[in-house]
Amino acid sequence: MKYFRVSALKPGMSVGKSVKDLKGKVLLKEGDRLTAEHISYLSFIGIQGVDILDESDRNDGKEELTEAVEPEIREKAAKVVSDFFTKNDEMELSEIEKEIQHIVSAVVDQVLKNKDVTVNLTKIREYDNYTYSHSVDVGILAGIIGAKCGMSLMTLNDLVTAGFIHDIGKVFISRDIINAPRRLNDEERIKMMEHPRNGYLFINRSYNFNEQIVRSVYEHHEWYNGLGYPNHKGGKDLLINSRILKAADVYDAMTTKRPYHPPYLPSEVMEYIMGRSGMEFDPQVVEVMSRKLNVYPLGCQVELSDGERAVVIENNQGMVLRPKVKTLRDEKIVDLLHDRSSWNKTIVKMMI
Repeated sequence: MKYFRVSALKPGMSVGKSVKDLKGKVLLKEGDRLTAEHISYLSFIGIQGVDILDESDRNDGKEELTEAVEPEIREKAAKVVSDFFTKNDEMELSEIEKEIQHIVSAVVDQVLKNKDVTVNLTKIREYDNYTYSHSVDVGILAGIIGAKCGMSLMTLNDLVTAGFIHDIGKVFISRDIINAPRRLNDEERIKMMEHPRNGYLFINRSYNFNEQIVRSVYEHHEWYNGLGYPNHKGGKDLLINSRILKAADVYDAMTTKRPYHPPYLPSEVMEYIMGRSGMEFDPQVVEVMSRKLNVYPLGCQVELSDGERAVVIENNQGMVLRPKVKTLRDEKIVDLLHDRSSWNKTIVKMMI
């Protein structure tokens, strides 16, 4: 089974896993054959990718991509976050809080069971609204980073919850700014920078989330060197949850396709984060991410700097940007970390 972006789908392909919309409605069932109409509709409603059955993949020894959180749980998380951002006035606030707490517990349970699971960010995105999808992604990724930092169960619950709701302040900003298909001008950027404070005030006024969660929402755009916003706090004055949330937020935003930029390679984003360690990001968080966050999922296809295409078969702990791969042309095993003859090779593209 392979994950294909909608733009790469073709009529006749067989669906590997059911495709659902944001409300959980099944659009396509496992085994359904795609038609041109299916593909057009998926593109129209914003579905970004589909798992496709591939008989040759099942028989050639390639490993299937591993997901950080089961699809069913992620779907429920997306629905809960959607409810939170578009709260129905008939829905009691306590009901929403209970829903969030319930799904956070399920996500944290998955994360703790799979501490060493590859973070498959290429498959986590399936829904049409970037803010909802991004919020779920950030919560999951922050939870994985927190687990690798050895956080307690209570702290992980607070961290994932903050990730799910960290961008709630954006509902008070004009949609024209939120969805601008370009880089924002100075005036728009100033308005956008109000969303952490807006979110903090809204959550304090309307909900009963604890101080760790509320502060993390408030601080998720602060920089480690104090040059972030809205309060220019830095270093240990920031909660560790806020520092993790900051890194997860940037990682997810940069690896996601946006109207004003294509998705960057996971390796490019990791290099960006490592290069800004001690400035934008907490060095301890960067150290954990750079050594333990497997950015190239097992089974994903990549292109090497020499033009060779390969599939990732093993990640080298401590050097996540240089995994072991198997070439597609002649099935040669290449260890980008330990093979001296391959030290001049790098991964330049993920073949999605």
